[in-house]
Amino acid sequence: MSYARKNTADTVPCYDKALDLLARRAHSVAELTRKLAERGYSEEQIDSTIARLEDYGFLNDQAYATHLAEKLRDSRGFAPRRIAQELRQRGVQRDETEETLSALSEDFDAGEAIRALLAGKFARHLDSEQGRRRAAAALQRMGYGYSDIRAAFRAIEQMEDEENG
Repeated sequence: MSYARKNTADTVPCYDKALDLLARRAHSVAELTRKLAERGYSEEQIDSTIARLEDYGFLNDQAYATHLAEKLRDSRGFAPRRIAQELRQRGVQRDETEETLSALSEDFDAGEAIRALLAGKFARHLDSEQGRRRAAAALQRMGYGYSDIRAAFRAIEQMEDEENG
């Protein structure tokens, strides 16, 4: 293992801090590197710690990206565009982001996801024009395209017309 010669008493506090941070939640390599640097550890200590964590499998950007993307899609209802933004903000590399989104997008239907959000999370806002505008703005912030949002609203209006007429 390449980190063995660098694993001196000097790197132990950095490694312990990294483990403490990873115990709280998963991190990307970039996030963990930034946090360790903010705490005053040297570049050599950080590089050695990151290499050691990767060797042990405690730090893996691809696994982190996949887990985070699924969480954002399933619990927050984010679309692939917003998930990509979140992954970039957390320091996940472009190739890992693209690979994750490619796998995630295979079974993603934006229209279905929007209709589910409108029927659940935003249902109480659809009674007024202002509520519909706010729901549409929230959906755009969640990464959905305007044309998909408009199509979902039209589908809901058609269902309401059929029920009333």
